[in-house]
Amino acid sequence: MTLTARDNLRGRPRLTVVRGTRAPVTQDPAADWRRLAQAIIACTHELGEFLVEQRWSRVHEVLCERRELLIFLQRTELDVDGRRCLISLEQAIAESESAVNAMCRRAGSPAPGQA
Repeated sequence: MTLTARDNLRGRPRLTVVRGTRAPVTQDPAADWRRLAQAIIACTHELGEFLVEQRWSRVHEVLCERRELLIFLQRTELDVDGRRCLISLEQAIAESESAVNAMCRRAGSPAPGQA
């Protein structure tokens, strides 16, 4: 059942805090870099789908988005695991972009970024 914000038509609206805290919100650097890493992996998955479908303009868009996410990850405060993840993702992205360029050449499409 949903209640309206105004239970008395002539009165002022009342809002009720259902859940909250006065404690300051703390940032979790580990969660930040993990979210960025997951977004990079999701872009890579999407990139694979567009390559299979030969949607070259979308391939270029996803490559640019993935590069931007990698730059954000490089600028994030990283712990030991985060640095290892960053190195792995940088290597995987370099290999991936090399493979994408080769696929584009074989398909007769301009390499991403050269359209």
